[in-house]
Amino acid sequence: MFKIEIFGNRKDVDVIRIPWWRSVSHSLFSVFYQDHFKNQKMDVLLRKASIPYTRAEYYSQVTLLMIVVSAALITADAFTIVLYRSFSFLVSGILFLVAVVVFALFLEQPEILARRRKRNIDSMLTVAIGFFATLASSEIPIDRIMFELGKNRLYGEISTEARVIWYRAKLFGQDILTSIRESIRYSPSEKFADLLQGIVTSVNSGGNIKEYFRQKARSIQEETRTAIRHNSDSLGILAESFVTVGVAFPLILLMIVGVVSYLSPSSPVLLILFIFIIAILMIPAIIIAFGLLFYSSAGEIEL
Repeated sequence: MFKIEIFGNRKDVDVIRIPWWRSVSHSLFSVFYQDHFKNQKMDVLLRKASIPYTRAEYYSQVTLLMIVVSAALITADAFTIVLYRSFSFLVSGILFLVAVVVFALFLEQPEILARRRKRNIDSMLTVAIGFFATLASSEIPIDRIMFELGKNRLYGEISTEARVIWYRAKLFGQDILTSIRESIRYSPSEKFADLLQGIVTSVNSGGNIKEYFRQKARSIQEETRTAIRHNSDSLGILAESFVTVGVAFPLILLMIVGVVSYLSPSSPVLLILFIFIIAILMIPAIIIAFGLLFYSSAGEIEL
């Protein structure tokens, strides 16, 4: 297979080398997954995440990875048994939990990447519409607009979507509107899909494409302002919740445990252990959870 860099300055031809693990996983598991796992949702999710694998190829690579990870964890467990001359249920349980987490993360990777692409597209959409409107006002055809947008890497994933539309139209012989309709189906962003659908409708009906982009820009700007206000309010509520749950609650709980341990006539070992659990597990877990919530909300404010 060969790849020509059309949108860049390179004029040489590169040979695409398939990694060995992809070849091995495909030869071992691909037929099985093609016959027994007909999950159409995963096919759409891989397209939305821009992962260049089929469903069977992706499942095959995850399976091979899990075999390698499991073999490494079993080796580590066996090494622990030989070193300490005893079997540890705790170590085995931790290693099993690590394997389950790795497997779940790789199965969720397409959805995570699709959400990331959606945020990137939505954050650049207002600026990209201005680019569309500028070129459309010069009576430039849609296929050329897609080419120019795809060549301009400043628009992130929108540029990627435009390049894919142009590739399908010019390299694979699709009609430009058919290529746009396919991108509508597999776009991770509903707003971008709606924009593309409006382009198709305007071209088919002979409408004023420039005026459409102007109205769409105003509509998306208003939606963006509303989203920013909403997410700013959400951040304020999260900040107040963090002060209550992440600061006041652990301190009050530690004070209560300290008083109970002082007044209790029994051995304070369990109460001391409880204090360690609060300090080492509960407080970091609360901080991490709120940190993830703050990060997610802050990412949405960048719309």
